[in-house]
Amino acid sequence: MAMYQPNLARSHRRTGAPIGVLVLLGLVAAALLLASGAKHPAGLIVATPLSALAMSVVLAGYLWLDRWEPEPARLLLLAFLWGAVVAVLVSLALELATSEVLGRGVVLTLAGPAIEEAAKGAFLLVMLTGARRREFDGVVDGLVYAGFVAVGFAFIEDVGYLAEAFGQGTDTGVATVVLRLVLAPFAHPLFTSLIGLSVGVAVSRPGPHRWLYVAAGYLGAVALHALWNSSLVFGLAGYLVVYVLIMLPALVVAVLVARHARRRERDVVRRQLPAMVYYRWITPAEAGWLASIAARRVWLRSVRQRSGPAGARALRGFQQAATELAFLRDRVERGVGPADAYWLHAELVQALALTRAQAQQPLRENPASAGLVPPRPPERLRR
Repeated sequence: MAMYQPNLARSHRRTGAPIGVLVLLGLVAAALLLASGAKHPAGLIVATPLSALAMSVVLAGYLWLDRWEPEPARLLLLAFLWGAVVAVLVSLALELATSEVLGRGVVLTLAGPAIEEAAKGAFLLVMLTGARRREFDGVVDGLVYAGFVAVGFAFIEDVGYLAEAFGQGTDTGVATVVLRLVLAPFAHPLFTSLIGLSVGVAVSRPGPHRWLYVAAGYLGAVALHALWNSSLVFGLAGYLVVYVLIMLPALVVAVLVARHARRRERDVVRRQLPAMVYYRWITPAEAGWLASIAARRVWLRSVRQRSGPAGARALRGFQQAATELAFLRDRVERGVGPADAYWLHAELVQALALTRAQAQQPLRENPASAGLVPPRPPERLRR
């Protein structure tokens, strides 16, 4: 009997982030950036790299969180540009309109937070449509996409505030840098992460009432945002009180929740690996290398040294497909799998065969073993 040869001409996987849309949003974002500092071009030159540096630190935290199943780069870019363009324009238009009726004070403390969090959080609902839905698995994905949206929004907003502040003098500019970029670069990501967390919980739970989590997350984001904005009414003292008593504790809680969600992803992968070995989709040795981020890095480094970038890319695809398969099986077991779970499952099993065929020797000749994972049938077969 001839050996099975998988079709290596696999079609590119759609992510729901067309290049044309990304280019258009990028051009609009550049125009918004220039417009935000049009009155103070010298301030814009100083503000842009400072804001970019602060936001890159925040993004690094979200990328660290997104290690087990990295989200597609196109979707992360789409999230960032949604925040920098769509959320900024919608918020600006609605806040200008409501300020004429309610006054600037009400907009700053109440209407503004509600508008901005709705504009940013809407992207999480967009993620639940079309090809994007298959990339949204749970809490970690909600936190990551919410974070990227909020960072895009904060980047444009900070550049505008800083350019204007530096236009008023160096002392004012430095004070604004300290207040916005040194003490609280995490403010907008923290607010919107409550929405991301709630959407992630909702897609991870069965039942008709799960979307109440989303409403609760949105109200929480608005409340925290409104409290933060209201602190400015009371000057520096009010700012510092809210910062120390509310914002920092909220940040600590958010980090702890994120770490717990990341560990849960690790546990899901480890729990699914024995069944994947049982069905012979992966070998016991491969499962051992998939069981931790550290082992995966060692495996990639060894393959890159032996087979170059092409082998490393194939192995990275193998690791990604195995992780996605583990997450999909976990969701199906918990009763929250997608409608096309069968086809997704078949595609991911095929992807394992494809990437193994592309990697060839790198998967058969590993460095010192990370340990073997013995096969074990799924729990439903052991009852």
